Amino acid sequence: MLIESRNNERIKNIVKLRDRQAREKQRLFFFEGVHLLEEYLRHGHVPESVFVSVDQAQKYKELLGNIDRNRIFTVTREVFEKISTEKAPQGILTLSAFLDGNAIFLKDDYAKLTENNTESFLFLESVRDNGNVGTILRTAAALGVRCVLSSDCADIYSHKTVRATMGALFSSAVYIADDFAAAVSAVRAGGKRVFAAALGTTALTLGEFCINRGDCFVVGNEGGGISARIIGLCDNTVMIPMTSATESLNASAAAAILLWELRKASS
Repeated sequence: MLIESRNNERIKNIVKLRDRQAREKQRLFFFEGVHLLEEYLRHGHVPESVFVSVDQAQKYKELLGNIDRNRIFTVTREVFEKISTEKAPQGILTLSAFLDGNAIFLKDDYAKLTENNTESFLFLESVRDNGNVGTILRTAAALGVRCVLSSDCADIYSHKTVRATMGALFSSAVYIADDFAAAVSAVRAGGKRVFAAALGTTALTLGEFCINRGDCFVVGNEGGGISARIIGLCDNTVMIPMTSATESLNASAAAAILLWELRKASS
């Protein structure tokens, strides 16, 4: 089916899905690009629909052959320009239902976090930048650590976040906690140590104390750090040793260092 009108209802709806409330109401999200679609299909997901620019359809013929043709819509270049959010679009966009098996929303079932008592977690409190959240999820997936996000973190279903994950969202579980403090408390009650990545009078220095299998870290908001309430729930604070050349690290860079330490502890 060829869509030629920029006012087509399917096209207008994709534009609406740039808004988080629209995504949550319809439980749909979209992402662009060949690599993301390949990863999405490789992990067994089935798209609601795929939109491909008519001038790119032949190029993606083999990839599209893996998808029910009734779910594929070709669009004119002008129509694709309306739905695309990329500066250099590849001419292919995927619409998907929410991935309930990958994104697990926790409300009163925080005990799920203690079912595997050897598992480490990286907690993200109020990390608002889509690129940071996506990059952290990608790094955590690569190093075998699960993430627990506060509900006010950047939306994992934003096209910006999905792009930054480079497909990690399609292959690994991420938890979103309705009550972040309850999630941290549940993990500690389950016997794990939780350290807040923050300065403090008793702060431990990374590399100067033993990190055990199953330990967890908390990374906070890009500007405000970790809230006092969450710090109070943790076993201690921990700081990453740095030279005087800079005062702080980007949230995703700090998370990568902490994730590597958790990886080494679990080896």
